[in-house]
Amino acid sequence: MSYHDLREWMSQVESFGELRNIEGADWNLEIGAITEMARKEAKTAPCILFDNIKGYPKGYRLAVGLLNSINEWL
Repeated sequence: MSYHDLREWMSQVESFGELRNIEGADWNLEIGAITEMARKEAKTAPCILFDNIKGYPKGYRLAVGLLNSINEWL
């Protein structure tokens, strides 16, 4: 797997079906809970990209689980 920056890496992860996009999550109530549920429910937890986070300016994003399934890509 070859990439030049985080955006390109995320594009590749998405092509593997390992990236989940969540729009409009609440930073205080939902991000931690969604992350934990995804970790517990999936055999291999996905990388999750939170976008349009409530209470933050547009363009602020958060990615969690960046290294959860790296072994599957090698």
